[in-house]
Amino acid sequence: MHVEISGQGHQSRLQSASVGYGLEALAYVAGTGLIAAGVYLVMRGNFPAWWSPRLMWPLVNVTRRVSHLQGWAAIALGLSIIAIVFTSAAPEVVGGVLVVVALFFYLLAVALYLFSTWLSRRPAA
Repeated sequence: MHVEISGQGHQSRLQSASVGYGLEALAYVAGTGLIAAGVYLVMRGNFPAWWSPRLMWPLVNVTRRVSHLQGWAAIALGLSIIAIVFTSAAPEVVGGVLVVVALFFYLLAVALYLFSTWLSRRPAA
């Protein structure tokens, strides 16, 4: 005999939707924070004094140019995250375009990060 408890499947869907919205909100906050940190680095041109060297581990010689590139990398990564967050609320075609845009910004962020790290480690001329 099969007995189904009414509403149990509905409650499970609500719980998983709540988790999804929570993760989207967390990703949105993280993306916004990365953009803010990137704008700070681009405008200021150096890392905050309170940052320990462990937080800047791959960087050896932090110049103004390296800081700017790190800031642009953070901005690109933040834009990538926010574009992914908006795909859940966008129509299918727009969502597909947002995924391509997010992938572009992600690859740009990785390239800028690697280039700035290489710049900080190359020998001074």
